Amino acid sequence: MKRKGMYIPTIEDAIEISGIETLHPGGFLLTRRTGEIAGLMKGMKILDVSSGRGTQSIYYAREFSVDVTGIDISEDMVRTARQKAAEENLQERVRFHHGDSQSLPFADGSFDAVINECAVGIPDDSQKVLDEMLRVVRKGGTVVIHESTWKKKLPDTEKEEIAERYGTTPLDLSEWRNMLERAGAINVYTEFEEWSKPEMFWKIRKDRHVRHWFFIMSIPEKIRTMFRIFSRYGIRGIINILKNENVFFKSVLHGKLGYALYKGVK
Repeated sequence: MKRKGMYIPTIEDAIEISGIETLHPGGFLLTRRTGEIAGLMKGMKILDVSSGRGTQSIYYAREFSVDVTGIDISEDMVRTARQKAAEENLQERVRFHHGDSQSLPFADGSFDAVINECAVGIPDDSQKVLDEMLRVVRKGGTVVIHESTWKKKLPDTEKEEIAERYGTTPLDLSEWRNMLERAGAINVYTEFEEWSKPEMFWKIRKDRHVRHWFFIMSIPEKIRTMFRIFSRYGIRGIINILKNENVFFKSVLHGKLGYALYKGVK
């Protein structure tokens, strides 16, 4: 996010800088629901696109007894994910690769299901991400995403500001559906309101059940993250990231922005 020639860290930047695996709104409840509507069953081959630090990939392998391949553009996150899988004794069933979600290094029809948790809107071309996800899933297989979705009609200028501060690109419900269909998905299914209630946004981390956005991280975690942001961006970076967080969570509490689950079949 650029303002007056200076780069201002987004919320997504702050999450990556923190080094903390902060899950999406709904936490593991939403991850479990994602696996359920994807129809995950023992022995299936799953691709977790933009797998981050591996938390969701490991969850799918452990809870659904599936074989998971995770891919992420950050080499640091891939290293962390591999270490986590080894610590959980799951390295034979969960493997991680470095790669771009807009150009997946897998053959057509390689997976039974392909999942992307809250990261379709981060790369430059969200349509390309969906195109690639549909390409690598087998015929009859499922593609499931959950993504930031506008709940109200807003002026384009307000949408652009919220998206810039967030660091991803929310879309309308119909826009996400249309993009999945253009990528080759049929029978697109949507589950929205359950995951758009403000209280779901506080269930982000299994170890913290909080009622305000500021406390999603503990105070020591906040201090460490602010120090890292200061090291990169100075005091103005800290001021602006706090403002970004405030604007984003207000948009959630005021019913402007929510999350939706989408499932398509190839």
